[in-house]
Amino acid sequence: MRRKTSKHFGFAHFRFVVASVLLLAAGLKAWQLATSPLPPVVQGTMFTPLLELLNDRHFQMLVVVGEILFALILISGMWLSWAWLLSLLGFTTFTLVSVIKSLSGETSCGCFGAVTVNPWITAAFDAAIVGLLLVFRERIDWEVPALDKKKVLTVLIVWLVLALPVLFAMLSLKQWDHELGTELKGFDGRRMISLEPEKWVGKEFPLIPYFAKPNEGNMLQQGRWNILLIHIDCEQCQEMIAGLKKQNAEGVAVVIILSRSSEKVPKVPFPVFVLDRRIDWFAETPRVIELSEGVCIGVGERATGWLPNDQ
Repeated sequence: MRRKTSKHFGFAHFRFVVASVLLLAAGLKAWQLATSPLPPVVQGTMFTPLLELLNDRHFQMLVVVGEILFALILISGMWLSWAWLLSLLGFTTFTLVSVIKSLSGETSCGCFGAVTVNPWITAAFDAAIVGLLLVFRERIDWEVPALDKKKVLTVLIVWLVLALPVLFAMLSLKQWDHELGTELKGFDGRRMISLEPEKWVGKEFPLIPYFAKPNEGNMLQQGRWNILLIHIDCEQCQEMIAGLKKQNAEGVAVVIILSRSSEKVPKVPFPVFVLDRRIDWFAETPRVIELSEGVCIGVGERATGWLPNDQ
């Protein structure tokens, strides 16, 4: 029996909006997975194990190919009642995940790959989608829907055409151990290094050869230093530097990861070293690496003994 098409705006029309959101999210996540490592999750919260599972590369790949498939099902118009129900359940789950990330202190939801979006914003957006799905609700027919073989075959063919190249690109990102942490190389050939300072404790400070001007880093091999590792676009890093300025902190040096969009080195009253821009650097920032005679003796979010009255 052919389904009657309503002249009023409903899920039969709104499904295209849902499909567009899913395809956009899948595309941006796929690009991130193919070109860069996933950022680490915030540690020390009750949600950390769940977030680490959701942040697993292979799990994210499954999410990408799943979002593409479901978007194509929505576009095809097959099984509208069940598609509506799955859309409702899916975006309810997205809302809950965004709320959990917000409560955990994550700065980005990760829904749109490397594009930083506050989790509270995505939680509100996903909740709005849920609300609209309830407004444009479908009456669930619990009987098994008739199978339109032509549409099913078309969806599967289009899905394979889209998903296989995307999956190949995501799997093309190779990684291996490096003295600084993990080195990666994507399908575009760009060299990337994910810094893991915790592995440097007890060893000579390994970043100096990777400074844009390595010779300037020789001064760090003598005496005690607190190295502040920052990313140029990190707001928390800027706040920490501002605080150190006010405190007239001593024995501090700043190592900066510049972004592709920003080459301006901030003016600070401390020695500043810029990492080689021929490499894409990834790191959790801000991080403080304590040095004694060129050897790393501690890593954390804040080091002790860098104020004049503490020394």
